[in-house]
Amino acid sequence: MMQKNSTLSGVALVLLVTCALGLPQTSHAQISGDAASELLEAAQTNPLLLLRQRLSQSALSAAGIPLEGAVDPMEYIVGPGDAFTVVINGQDIGGAPIAVGADGRIAMPDAGLVDVGGLTLQSARSTISESLAAYYEDADIDLSLVQSRQFYVHVSGAVPIPGRYLALPVSRVSNVIELAFADTTALPVANPAFQPSFRNIEVRHPDGSATRVDLMRYMTTGDTDANPYLQDGDVVYVPTFNPEYASVSVAGYVPYPGSYEHRSGDRLANLLDMAGGISSDGSVASVTVTRATPDGLWSKSFSAEDLHSGDAGDVTLETLDVVSVSERSEERGLVRLEGRVLHPGAYPIVDGVTTLRQVLEAAGGLRDDALARGAYLERRSLPDASRDMVPDRTVNPELAVRQALRSDTFAVFQRLRLTDLDLISRSYFIQELAFQNRVSMDMVSVLNGQGPDVTLRAGDRLFVPRDEASVYVFGQVLQPGYLPLVEGQTVGTYLALAGGLSEVAGRILVIDPATGSHHEDVTRSLQSGDIVFVDKDATVSDDPELERLLIERERAQADARIRTMQAIFQGVTSVASLITLIITIRRN
Repeated sequence: MMQKNSTLSGVALVLLVTCALGLPQTSHAQISGDAASELLEAAQTNPLLLLRQRLSQSALSAAGIPLEGAVDPMEYIVGPGDAFTVVINGQDIGGAPIAVGADGRIAMPDAGLVDVGGLTLQSARSTISESLAAYYEDADIDLSLVQSRQFYVHVSGAVPIPGRYLALPVSRVSNVIELAFADTTALPVANPAFQPSFRNIEVRHPDGSATRVDLMRYMTTGDTDANPYLQDGDVVYVPTFNPEYASVSVAGYVPYPGSYEHRSGDRLANLLDMAGGISSDGSVASVTVTRATPDGLWSKSFSAEDLHSGDAGDVTLETLDVVSVSERSEERGLVRLEGRVLHPGAYPIVDGVTTLRQVLEAAGGLRDDALARGAYLERRSLPDASRDMVPDRTVNPELAVRQALRSDTFAVFQRLRLTDLDLISRSYFIQELAFQNRVSMDMVSVLNGQGPDVTLRAGDRLFVPRDEASVYVFGQVLQPGYLPLVEGQTVGTYLALAGGLSEVAGRILVIDPATGSHHEDVTRSLQSGDIVFVDKDATVSDDPELERLLIERERAQADARIRTMQAIFQGVTSVASLITLIITIRRN
C-alpha cells in the first residue's frame, strides 16, 4: 500500500512539474465568480485537475479548423463537443471554455444546465443569454464559439472506401466523398456499365429526413447550396446510374460539351450551367432541344435572347434529351500584329472576311525601319481533333490532358490512313507539317496593292522584323555575323567581308528571310535581310561519332561497288562459260 501511494505521489509530482514548465499559466484575473474560485482552489490542490484544465485550454486555443470564413450562426447546428466562452460585461466568467455535454446540455455558471443540442448557433446564444439574464441583470451577455466539435458520418454506396469518417459542422458533403474516393486503385462499381451518381447523392439524417445533393452542379457552377453541410450521424449514400439510360447530352458551342447524369426536375438552364454556360457576347445563335418520342423526333429551338431573359431556361429535360448550342455563322476573332508595326497589338476581325491589308491600315501601317520582305504570317496548320479525341474532364482529367496534346498527331494519321505512304513517309509528313504554319504571301505586293490580298483567320499572327540594312553570313567563313548592306553586290563581296571561306567550305546557299527558300546563284545581287550560309564539306566532321558514321558510309559504299563488280564479273564469266559450252557442242 505504501509503495502504491508513493508511486501515485511521484506521478502527481511529475505531472505538476510538467504543468509548471510546459503549459501556459492561467492568471487569477481571468477567472471570476464563486464557481470559478472553487475550480481554481480545486486545481491548486489537485495537480491532475490542473493538468486536465491546461490541456483543454491548450487544445482549444490551438484548434486549426479549416473554415470558409466566419461560421453562419443561422446555419451552424450546435451539438455535443462544441465549446463556448461566456463573456459578461467584457469579462470571461468561466475561465476555461465550456463544452456541450453528450446529452446536448451545457453547464452555465449560476444558471445550471441549459439544453442547446440541435439548435442553431444563433438560437443557442439567445437561449443561454436568457438563462443567465435572471442572474446578471442589466448585463451585456455574449457567447462565443471557440472550438468546433468532431463527429462521425457514414458513407455507403458506389464509393471505393465505404465506412465511417470524421467530420466537422463546417464539413460539406464533398469533403467526405473525397476521402471515400481516396483509393484510386479500387473500383467504386463492379459493373462497368454503371457509374457513381454525383447528382443524386442522398444524405439521410438521424431524424429520418433526407436531402438530395447535386455535387456535379457544385463542381461545375460553384453553387454551395448543392453541397450542404454535414450533421452528426448523417449517412451519405452514393447511388449508381447507367449513362445509356439516365443521361442528357449537350453539344456544340459550350465550354464543356458531353453527357451529364440526369436529375429529376432538371431544367434547360441547369444543364447549360453545368456545361459552362452560354456566352452573352452575342456569339450564340440558338439552342435546340431534341427528344425521341413514340411519334418520332421532337425538337424545339430557342434564341440566345430567350435563354438570357429566362423564357426558355425553365424547359424541363427528360432522360436522353440532346441539347445543341449553335454558334453564329459570322465568327469573330483576334489577330496579333507584332514587330515593326506603327500600332502593334491584337485586332478584331471577322474570320475569313477581314484581309491583311485592312488590318495593316487599322494599325497605321509599317514603320519606316520595317523589313517588309522579311514579314511572315503564322497560322495553325494542323487539324484540331481535340473535341473528338479528348474524354470528359470529370472522368479522367489526366488522360484528357495527355490526349489533348497528342490530338494533332492522331488527326494527321487518320487522314493518312488511306494513302499508300509507308511509315517513314508518314512520319516525315507529320514532321514537316508541324513546321508549315506560315501563310504563303508577298508582303510587298500586299502593301502596294499589286498582288493578291490575304484573308485572315482568327488566331493569325503577323510579325514584321526590323530592317537592319544588313546581310547575315555564317557557316564556314572566318568572321561570321551581320554585314552592312552594299547595294548591287553579290555573294562574293560579303564572303570577302566575312574574312573568306575556310579550308573545309562546301556549298553556298542564299536564303530568303520571308519564305525560307534558297538558291545557289552567287551572281545575284543580295538584298537586306538575306542570309548566306556556307556549308561544310560533306567529307569532314567535327563530331567523332558523326565521323565514324561517315567512314562507315564510305566503307559501305565501297563494299557495294565491290559487290557490284563481282556480280558483273560473275555474270560475264557465266556468259563466257555458256558460249564456250555452246561452241564445244556444235563442234562435236
